Amino acid sequence: MVIRVICIILAVVVPFGWITLLFAIGAIFLPYFAVIIANAESRTTETKKAKAQAPTISISADSFRDSSETRND
Repeated sequence: MVIRVICIILAVVVPFGWITLLFAIGAIFLPYFAVIIANAESRTTETKKAKAQAPTISISADSFRDSSETRND
Protein backbone atom coordinates (compact mmCIF):
# COMPACT_ATOMS: atom_id res chain seq x y z
CA MET A 1 0.00 0.00 0.00
CA VAL A 2 2.98 2.29 0.50
CA ILE A 3 3.81 1.96 -3.19
CA ARG A 4 0.23 2.83 -4.06
CA VAL A 5 0.32 5.98 -1.93
CA ILE A 6 3.61 6.99 -3.54
CA CYS A 7 2.05 6.45 -6.98
CA ILE A 8 -0.92 8.64 -6.06
CA ILE A 9 1.33 11.42 -4.77
CA LEU A 10 3.59 11.27 -7.82
CA ALA A 11 0.60 11.21 -10.16
CA VAL A 12 -0.54 14.50 -8.64
CA VAL A 13 2.90 16.14 -8.35
CA VAL A 14 4.48 15.16 -11.69
CA PRO A 15 3.44 17.29 -14.69
CA PHE A 16 1.04 15.64 -17.11
CA GLY A 17 2.62 13.18 -19.50
CA TRP A 18 3.10 9.48 -19.99
CA ILE A 19 4.78 9.08 -16.59
CA THR A 20 1.74 10.61 -14.85
CA LEU A 21 -0.40 8.03 -16.63
CA LEU A 22 1.99 5.30 -15.46
CA PHE A 23 1.70 6.44 -11.83
CA ALA A 24 -2.10 6.63 -12.10
CA ILE A 25 -2.30 3.12 -13.55
CA GLY A 26 -0.03 1.87 -10.76
CA ALA A 27 -2.23 3.48 -8.11
CA ILE A 28 -5.34 1.90 -9.61
CA PHE A 29 -4.13 -1.62 -10.41
CA LEU A 30 -1.64 -2.36 -7.61
CA PRO A 31 -4.38 -3.15 -5.04
CA TYR A 32 -6.14 -5.40 -7.56
CA PHE A 33 -3.01 -7.45 -8.21
CA ALA A 34 -2.22 -7.58 -4.48
CA VAL A 35 -5.63 -9.12 -3.79
CA ILE A 36 -5.26 -11.61 -6.65
CA ILE A 37 -1.84 -12.72 -5.40
CA ALA A 38 -3.04 -12.98 -1.79
CA ASN A 39 -6.05 -15.10 -2.79
CA ALA A 40 -3.93 -17.39 -4.96
CA GLU A 41 -1.49 -17.90 -2.12
CA SER A 42 -4.21 -18.75 0.39
CA ARG A 43 -5.73 -21.31 -1.98
CA THR A 44 -2.44 -23.15 -2.39
CA THR A 45 -2.01 -23.42 1.38
CA GLU A 46 -5.56 -24.73 1.74
CA THR A 47 -4.98 -27.52 -0.78
CA LYS A 48 -1.89 -28.69 1.12
CA LYS A 49 -3.85 -29.19 4.34
CA ALA A 50 -5.24 -32.62 5.04
CA LYS A 51 -8.96 -32.88 4.44
CA ALA A 52 -11.13 -33.93 7.36
CA GLN A 53 -12.69 -37.36 6.99
CA ALA A 54 -15.72 -38.68 8.79
CA PRO A 55 -14.97 -41.69 10.99
CA THR A 56 -16.37 -45.02 9.90
CA ILE A 57 -18.57 -46.81 12.41
CA SER A 58 -18.76 -50.57 12.51
CA ILE A 59 -21.07 -52.57 14.71
CA SER A 60 -20.23 -56.17 15.42
CA ALA A 61 -22.81 -58.92 15.59
CA ASP A 62 -22.20 -59.30 19.34
CA SER A 63 -23.93 -55.97 19.87
CA PHE A 64 -27.26 -57.44 18.72
CA ARG A 65 -28.00 -59.87 21.51
CA ASP A 66 -31.49 -60.75 22.52
CA SER A 67 -32.57 -58.74 25.55
CA SER A 68 -34.18 -61.81 27.14
CA GLU A 69 -30.76 -63.52 27.35
CA THR A 70 -29.29 -60.79 29.54
CA ARG A 71 -32.08 -60.98 32.17
CA ASN A 72 -31.39 -62.94 35.32
CA ASP A 73 -34.86 -64.07 36.51
